[in-house]
Amino acid sequence: MNLANHDTTTNNSVEISRERRVAITALVAVNAMWGCSFPVMKVLNFEVDEHFGVSEFTSSAALRFASSAWMLAIRFGLAFVLFAVVFRTSMRRVQWPQVVAGAVIGAVFYLGMMFQVSGLATIPASRSGFLTSLVVIFTPLVQSVVHRRPPRMVVIVGALIALAGVGVLTGLVEYRGGSLHFADDALSHWTIGDSLTTCAAFIFTGQIMLVDYFGKRHESVGFTPSMFATTSILAVIVFAFIHSWVPEPVTSRLPDAQPATQAWTWWALTIQPRFILLLAGLSVFASLLAFAWMNKYQPVLSAGEASVVYTLEPVFASVWAMVLPGILAEFTGIVYANETLSLTLVIGGGLIMVANAMVLWPQRKSIVEASST
Repeated sequence: MNLANHDTTTNNSVEISRERRVAITALVAVNAMWGCSFPVMKVLNFEVDEHFGVSEFTSSAALRFASSAWMLAIRFGLAFVLFAVVFRTSMRRVQWPQVVAGAVIGAVFYLGMMFQVSGLATIPASRSGFLTSLVVIFTPLVQSVVHRRPPRMVVIVGALIALAGVGVLTGLVEYRGGSLHFADDALSHWTIGDSLTTCAAFIFTGQIMLVDYFGKRHESVGFTPSMFATTSILAVIVFAFIHSWVPEPVTSRLPDAQPATQAWTWWALTIQPRFILLLAGLSVFASLLAFAWMNKYQPVLSAGEASVVYTLEPVFASVWAMVLPGILAEFTGIVYANETLSLTLVIGGGLIMVANAMVLWPQRKSIVEASST
């Protein structure tokens, strides 16, 4: 009997170990897919610029926000349809409170994605990834304010380290003479893209706190379909409002004999095979699979273990940005060079990762349920 119990215990341990390995592998893949979305969205922004005959420096704010809304509407609308088809059983189990919760979460998520995608048009993909990861610093700080309690010392130290990392990453701070110094032309290094992406990270903090709030009351997997649907619907509404304000000429890339209208301009952009294929790839991998696997495998790990895995997202964003642009350039015909591993990226990104690891390790799993790309 003792031998049988021993064998059972051993088998259970082996099974748990195998389950943990699968979960870790799946979450690493999730972060790889999210990281990949940064250079892909970057090249999609380049596609928009080429279509309208502008550059990242000359495009209007209206065009930038309209194109972000257009792409998000397609990406998450397709993700919702795919979820309804692939996860039919999960769809049937969704209850009305989960629909409402997912809609609220999706509204905040859309706003964050709008800023992130718009900001990505003017900054490198790797930089966007690290700035977006600041959400893990903002979340405990905001929670401290909401709950009217002082932040833990590790959070304060982590925030200061992250601030130094952002300074190095954006060029506000330079590393010279063995120490950090403010750059002589510091203010010129901070761009509108940096501001938009930092705002996105702060908005994603609200999304995380909503997931934490509703997740204590309902099964969080049921939030996904209405979150996708709300994101897509809001994007359509915003696009419908903004696109008429776009000052760029509507005839810039229209096929011959097509009417010179805004509707035809956006339709001509969308039906380009390279454009819709890239958006479809984001819908399948960075949206549908990434969120499905996150919800399925994250509970297998402890909060600390999952938190460390999630700090890989900006690392993957940087790695992808060093190899994927050249491939995407060949596929799309867009001029998009691979990024290089610079000292600024290593020091700035490294400081942000250290800060994230410090702040995330003792936190609950809800603190790291942020999305991306």
